[in-house]
This record gives sequence, structure tokens and C-alpha cells, in this order.
Amino acid sequence: MKGTAGQNRLNRLRAVVTFVAAALFVKVFLSILYEYRFYFPADFDSAFLSGRQGSFYGHYCVAFYAHIVSGPLALVGGSLLMLSRGRRRYRELHRWAGRILAVIVLAILLPSGLVMARRAFAGPIAGVGFAALSITTAACMAFAVHYARRRQFQMHQKWACRFFILLCSPLLLRLISGSVTVMRLESDWFYRLNAWFSWLIPLAIYEVWCCSQAHHRSYASSHLIHCVTEEALP
Repeated sequence: MKGTAGQNRLNRLRAVVTFVAAALFVKVFLSILYEYRFYFPADFDSAFLSGRQGSFYGHYCVAFYAHIVSGPLALVGGSLLMLSRGRRRYRELHRWAGRILAVIVLAILLPSGLVMARRAFAGPIAGVGFAALSITTAACMAFAVHYARRRQFQMHQKWACRFFILLCSPLLLRLISGSVTVMRLESDWFYRLNAWFSWLIPLAIYEVWCCSQAHHRSYASSHLIHCVTEEALP
């Protein structure tokens, strides 16, 4: 009974933490969309476009608009896929949404992200971080599609979770940047570190969690085999 009560409290705590995190990310997402009023048309006095008037043309201009349109679409699509996973009634919707999302990510989000990374704030260190994020996100999507086509759904789910974590990392980057700005601690070096840590740390946490789950399952399985063996012995 005590174990069940403790597990119920843990489940409630997880639900509360998940709800708070989701609400916070939705708030950040909406605040990002609210800033789009500075981009149509481009306002070079706004925070992101400040000082870019001389370089806001050609490939960068196209990549910028492609990225800010495809990014929210990919995030909404990824959220729908995470909510519909494992539900039979939404299986066909899940499949088609995944295909559309793969096209958006591989054909638009990846190339536009690489172009924008070349002119990232705070120089090449941040730019390489954003380029690595774009490539890793696309790679996770490609692996998720690969394992889905081979009907290896457990592996598909793991790669899909990695993809979604990376897809959400710009929200974490914006949340951290906003908090640091409020505390007046912003600097070029912090921005460079944030360009890497905002996606590497969440991904590392997920990998540690996967390893701990695998270890727990392995221990439970070996313990069960040991108990069955002892019961079978005369």
C-alpha cells in the first residue's frame, strides 16, 4: 500500500511538472510568434533584425522567412505526433502527419537553418552550434522515419523523442536568453554557450533517462528469471 501511494504521488508530481513545463513552453512559443509583427515587413530596429539591414537580402532573406514559417509548423506538427502516438484511432493521421513533417524538416527547416547559422549572433562558435542543431534534428527525423518504415516502433519512438526534444530546444534557448536578459547577465559568450547547451543538455538528460530505464528493465527481468528458477528447483 505504501509503495502504491508513493507511486501515485510521484505520478501526480510528474503530471504537475509536465503541465507547468508545457504551459511555460506555450507561453514562450506565443511570445516568439508575437514578435513576427516585426518581420512582415522587416523592421531593422527590432531585436533580432537590428544591424542586419546591409545583409538582409538574397539567400539569407529567403532562408530567414522559410525558417520562421517552417519552424512553428514543425513544432505544432511534432506536438500533434507526440500526442497521437500509440493511439489506434489516430494511426493514419499520425502516419501522414509524420510524412508531411519529414518533408518540412528535411526540405525547408534544415537548409534554412544552415544558411542562417552562417550569420549567427556572437560569431562562428554560436553559428556552428546552430548548424549542428539543424543537422542533428534532421538526422533524428531521418532515423525516426527509417525505423517507422521498418516497423521497429520502439526504436522509432526513441528517435522521434530525440527529434522532438531538439525541435523544442529553440524555446528553451529563448527562455534562458530572456531570463539572463532580465537579470542583466547577457554577453556574447553566454549566447555562444546557450547555442550549444540549450539542446545538448536536454538531449543528454534524455539519453541518461533511456539508459536508466534499460538498466531497470534488465534488472527486473533478471530478478524475475531468478525467482522463477528458484520456484522450479525442488
